[in-house]
Amino acid sequence: MTKFNSQKFVFHELFTNTNGKTSASGFIGVVLGLISAAAFITAMFGYWFDVPNTVEIMGQILKLVAASTLLLGIRKVAPRFGNNGTENNDINSEEIVDISKKK
Repeated sequence: MTKFNSQKFVFHELFTNTNGKTSASGFIGVVLGLISAAAFITAMFGYWFDVPNTVEIMGQILKLVAASTLLLGIRKVAPRFGNNGTENNDINSEEIVDISKKK
């Protein structure tokens, strides 16, 4: 594992799990967050220029923000619950003990 470098920004690390695999909920959360941020900024311009029904559109955009926040939160909380696809009854070759050698 490499040491964390705070001076280097890598975009794909925004949606990877703690084990280095790409997280689907993280990817969708980041993309949805970027889209909703751009949509909200666009809606703000619509509000300033008195475009009709802009406030209702902003309400729907805030639902998108909540959805992206939920998806990114699931990505951070999910490793704490369950076994993440590994079964507890799997036997590794290092764990096999030969009982015939016991005295």
